[in-house]
Amino acid sequence: MKRFYLLFFILLLIACTDFSSNKEINSATQDSITLYLERANDYVMPKPKALEYLYKAENLVKTLPKDSIYFTNKIYVGFIYYNLEKKEEFKKNSSELIEDAIQAKDSFYLARAYTYLGEYYAEKLIMDSAVINFQQAEKIYFGLNDNFSIGRLHIKIATAKYQARDFMGSEKSAVLALAHIRLEKNKLLEYEAYNILGLTCIKIKDYEKALEYFEKAYFIADSEELKTLGQYQSKAVTLNNIGLVNLQKENILVSLSYFNKALQEKNLYQEYPSLYSTVLDNKAKAKLKIGDFTNLPYEFYESLRIREELQLTPEIVNSKINLSEYYEKRGVLDSAQYFARDAYNLAKKTNILNLQLDAVDQLSKVEPENHSVYSKEYVKLADSLLQAERKVSEKFARIEYETDEFKRQKEQLAIQNRNIILFALLAVFIVVLLYIIRDQRSRNKYFRLREEQQKANEEIYSLMLSQQKKLDEVVIKEKQRIGQELHDGVLGRLFGARLNLDSLNRKGDELAIAGRDHYISELKFIEQDIREISHELSREKFALINNFVAILTNLFEEQKNLSENTDFKYIIDQAIKWDKVDNDLKINIYRIIQESLQNINKYAKAKNVSVNLLKDADNLHVSIIDDGIGFEVSKKSKGIGLQNISSRVATCKGTFEIKSKPGKGTTITIDLPFKK
Repeated sequence: MKRFYLLFFILLLIACTDFSSNKEINSATQDSITLYLERANDYVMPKPKALEYLYKAENLVKTLPKDSIYFTNKIYVGFIYYNLEKKEEFKKNSSELIEDAIQAKDSFYLARAYTYLGEYYAEKLIMDSAVINFQQAEKIYFGLNDNFSIGRLHIKIATAKYQARDFMGSEKSAVLALAHIRLEKNKLLEYEAYNILGLTCIKIKDYEKALEYFEKAYFIADSEELKTLGQYQSKAVTLNNIGLVNLQKENILVSLSYFNKALQEKNLYQEYPSLYSTVLDNKAKAKLKIGDFTNLPYEFYESLRIREELQLTPEIVNSKINLSEYYEKRGVLDSAQYFARDAYNLAKKTNILNLQLDAVDQLSKVEPENHSVYSKEYVKLADSLLQAERKVSEKFARIEYETDEFKRQKEQLAIQNRNIILFALLAVFIVVLLYIIRDQRSRNKYFRLREEQQKANEEIYSLMLSQQKKLDEVVIKEKQRIGQELHDGVLGRLFGARLNLDSLNRKGDELAIAGRDHYISELKFIEQDIREISHELSREKFALINNFVAILTNLFEEQKNLSENTDFKYIIDQAIKWDKVDNDLKINIYRIIQESLQNINKYAKAKNVSVNLLKDADNLHVSIIDDGIGFEVSKKSKGIGLQNISSRVATCKGTFEIKSKPGKGTTITIDLPFKK
């Protein structure tokens, strides 16, 4: 045992010594790497000397263990390669970074490496490879729930798709970018998303939407200090874009005002020379359209000079096409042909088909003698461009499908985890559930008691209605008797008196005649008053007979007032003689309709409801229809409301049918036989 402890102590001492020694070595190595990287990144340093220092730093980085310090140094090496325009070395460094991050199982640096490789391919205009790498990075960030990085990548994907002429895909990616960016409230990325959306809308000729997006971008640029976030001349960018939309809409003077405003932005040429050349070129093109040759072709040449200094090949092609158009318009055909051919030759070297199309189109205009040749080439290029766009769109769609599949699997895993948690919670709360069930049973007993009490109340109500009916019948008979007495007795006697007075009127005494005429007129007035009383008694009888219709109408009017969003209609057959319908049947009809309307209000979410009461020779037909959410009749257990309706229909010896499907509304049909 003593020997064992001695051996263990010696090994521990050696390990500690090695650890201390390695720590000192790593620190010294890192100091050297930092020094070499600083010298390599010194802009004053000649390029060959800077590359020499960078190679030394890279060789030292390879000796470090694969930890965060290693990955950080590796990224700095890649950045300096990029700044020194060693793009292939930058690509190689990014590929090595991917392999190392996979080996180290470091998701964060793996996502960054895929992003850098995607940016390399985007700059090389290999857009399908760019999008593939961006999508790989997005998958990783999606797993990390990093909304900022997901939004930033979707902007890069949208830009790549835009350059590959997949405009619909670009718009979709930019909208997705906005959805994630707004969660992080990052104004720079939101600005970039609105700009790419606006550019996409220009390509699909949705100019109004493009203006809307650019105005949102300009609002952010005007209200936020985006320069501190790395975006220079953001206002000038957006002003140029708004001018471009107006140029496409043929609002030339409006577009010129925006181009001039963009050119007036402070330090535009110094901070963003490529943008300056673009705005200047657009301004010159707008002036050319309206025949304003002021400072032309100087502005075209100045834009071309800047673009050639910056080696912006696609932009150089556009400048030369614009110069060809200028000279064509001025009638200098040889210069127009020279710039058109130069643009065409340069466009062919880029392998950018839409640039070649524009160049061939301009050549066909300035060399009409070769129009047929250029037309064939134009058709060939257009077909190639269409096939390339379709190919790219299909490839992008496949990549998106794979990404969506990854997200779906992640969501399924999240659902499984959630289900496990739910099952655990169910196990914990099982005692509480048992208590709730017991409490619910107690409540059900209470509700049953209340239901029985309600039935008893209804029976009392029915009895009261029956008694009221008898009382009404007595009152009606008494009114009828009084009416008959008034009509047959009093009116008869008054009529006789009038006849007697009329016969006395034959006497020649003028005073007597005048008096009799007065009494005869008075008797006529009395007769008319008695007739009106008799008619009023008859109308009261009619009102009593139709009392149940008033009750139903009141219920329907209350239903109309419950919801302004529901259109409620009802029909009550005028042929139904309610005075001959049994009171029990009336009560049950009222309760059935009331219960059905309550169910519709609670559950149906209907926009249209109708209740119809119709009759034939033997039956009363009640239908209650709604266009609500419906339910599966075969699966849904009957609640208390439906049970009550079924019970009432059975009591009246009628038939009861429910038709319903989810999303298709519900129809209740009830047929009740009349009881005499």
